[in-house]
Amino acid sequence: MKLVVDIGNSRMKSAIDDDGELTPLKTFAWRESFLDSVLKRVWLEALGNRHPTAIHVSNVAGDALLPNLDAWCCRQWQMRPVPLHSTGEYAGLRNGYAEPATFGVDRWAALIGARATHDGALCVVDSGTATTVDVVNADGQHLGGAILPGIYTMRRSLGRYTEALFAADGEIVPFSDNTASGIAGGTGYASVGAIDRLVREAGRAVGTLTTIVTGGESGILEDMMEAKVVRDPLLVLRGVSVVARGTTEEHGLASRCPDSGISP
Repeated sequence: MKLVVDIGNSRMKSAIDDDGELTPLKTFAWRESFLDSVLKRVWLEALGNRHPTAIHVSNVAGDALLPNLDAWCCRQWQMRPVPLHSTGEYAGLRNGYAEPATFGVDRWAALIGARATHDGALCVVDSGTATTVDVVNADGQHLGGAILPGIYTMRRSLGRYTEALFAADGEIVPFSDNTASGIAGGTGYASVGAIDRLVREAGRAVGTLTTIVTGGESGILEDMMEAKVVRDPLLVLRGVSVVARGTTEEHGLASRCPDSGISP
């Protein structure tokens, strides 16, 4: 049994990985949480007496959280998480970035997860703090992607730089009779409209494709997009799981806790 983890810009997702079968655990806003107490509640209570054999992480937050997570896992299980890295190729999937290591590791994991579960050409949309749209042709060549603000990021920007009201939970409708709903509708339709256009461009580039949406705002996309989509909230974790299953010899060294002399 492994733990697979997705540290995003604002939220942390994780799942218990039993030979590729994922059981999602509670998502939390890690910037607003005390790590020790929240992991005791989210991980230890869910695991009971079980101990993971490994912990694998997709991390886009740099050093903002991972060192503390390392220390917590070393105290708890005498192992540290193994971070996923973007590479030039994985199992026939070829990274389209000129410098593959600079491609967001969450996007790389999402593409790996999508290729593991769907055949043919793909358009993968991950919508959270930021929204990314990536395209892969049927031969596994990543053609690149686009990045735009997430819906709530747009709303926060309006609240910060104008006198407009920040509508965190306003109803997304085309036209509203109040400012809060107007912001919700405008930002929602702006994001969905841009993504639908990018999906059409992806179809022109690669032909028939499957569009997969994931991330915290994927439910909005599933409801509103004109394009037919498949929603997979666990897509990044699915990709981390695929890579974790292929990780063998290097794991013992990578997961060794500093100065402990102990490896799992």
